[in-house]
Amino acid sequence: MANDIKTETFNLSEPFEYRGATYVEMKARRPKVRDLRNFIKNMEKDAIAAMEKVLADLCEVDEKVIAELDVADFAPMKKWFEDFLKPMASE
Repeated sequence: MANDIKTETFNLSEPFEYRGATYVEMKARRPKVRDLRNFIKNMEKDAIAAMEKVLADLCEVDEKVIAELDVADFAPMKKWFEDFLKPMASE
């Protein structure tokens, strides 16, 4: 198997507090087909909100936590998820 890692850890360059919790890293599980299905469905409405939702699901946090991420921390998480989509883009 090319990638046996079940989670990805993102160390935040801009840690933050939200509702009494301090976030210094985000751990995301690998996406499943259901995540992809929900992401594609939500993309039709609002692309940024769809990305927030899928990352919240993968990190198992509220979407409002993802919305509080600094853009510098959001970008690598977004790219990580998009890398899962690349093999399907040619289909």
